[in-house]
Amino acid sequence: MSHPSLPPAGIAAARAEAARAQPSHRLAEDAVRAQPERIASRQIAAPAPMPAPAQSGRIERAIADASRRTGVDFDFLVAQARIESAMDPEARATTSSASGLYQFIESTWLSTMQRHGARFGLGDVAARIARAPGGEAHVADPAERRAILAMRRDPEIAALMAAGLAEDNAAHLAPVLGRAPDHSELYLAHFLGAGGAARFLTEMARDPGQGAASLFRRPAAANPAIFFDAGGRERSLAEVMDRLAAKVERARALAPDMPMVPPYLIADEAAFGPGDPPALTGTSRPVIAPRAVLGMATPPSPPPPGPPQRPPQTPPMSRVLSATLEGLAGRAGDAPAIDRASESIRAAYERLKAMGL
Repeated sequence: MSHPSLPPAGIAAARAEAARAQPSHRLAEDAVRAQPERIASRQIAAPAPMPAPAQSGRIERAIADASRRTGVDFDFLVAQARIESAMDPEARATTSSASGLYQFIESTWLSTMQRHGARFGLGDVAARIARAPGGEAHVADPAERRAILAMRRDPEIAALMAAGLAEDNAAHLAPVLGRAPDHSELYLAHFLGAGGAARFLTEMARDPGQGAASLFRRPAAANPAIFFDAGGRERSLAEVMDRLAAKVERARALAPDMPMVPPYLIADEAAFGPGDPPALTGTSRPVIAPRAVLGMATPPSPPPPGPPQRPPQTPPMSRVLSATLEGLAGRAGDAPAIDRASESIRAAYERLKAMGL
């Protein structure tokens, strides 16, 4: 799908073959989430069939890349995706605008893309998102809005946005807790919104036995199984926290080892145009400061950088191959040299391998 209002490279609906965070399952939540001081409500997705192995591998690689590029813990991002969509990038909520691997609602996706898009190579997309007078993220052109929202179903982009939003939530909760949040506290921010999680944790520190549903009526209405037991008894704040923590830990236990994958870089907006996407490389990756793994203490600030160091020069592959071929040609009349050809070629390949070529 292409849109005449966009540049030639344009933004189309997210490709199903290209590279979740604060979902909700009430229609009114979009307006709620646009106002940080209010409490968001959401509903944990029902279990769904697991994706096919090939799709699952792609999703894990997308999450691994997002983890590497932001420092957000891989296991947490996998657990979040399992809880929210059962690792299904096409998942859609039936009671809200939530969609995709991390079940972003529309308002949260737009605001997160506006904040973090540029650092992940989506600056042109982020630039098309403005702030309405009420403070909510807004895209004036309906076709562009639909195209940007369709990116929620792209696992690579969704994982990057989920990691960026997790960073935002961690920064919001750290002053409340006096430390970096652990996985369950970080998921609480995903569940209630950063403002709701801050209020929840503050109230729990004051009185962990008080009823959670009485304080968080909208989330309780959307998630009765979290806020009430089988007999209809209202759970306390501490009990709700324990229940969410157990859910996160169960999902983390299923997380695979972080796969080794090359970085995924969205080189330009043509990645979202019709036809095959352009080659994606790491040559223009944005500089992102390393972050501590969420749930662990933030390391001390590094010392000021010294004078710039010239990077080591790697000989081009053509030079290595040329040297190897010249060596063989010089021995063309030497029968033992012919026998040693395979050994020379193997040595050349070992050199290329050592240089990552």
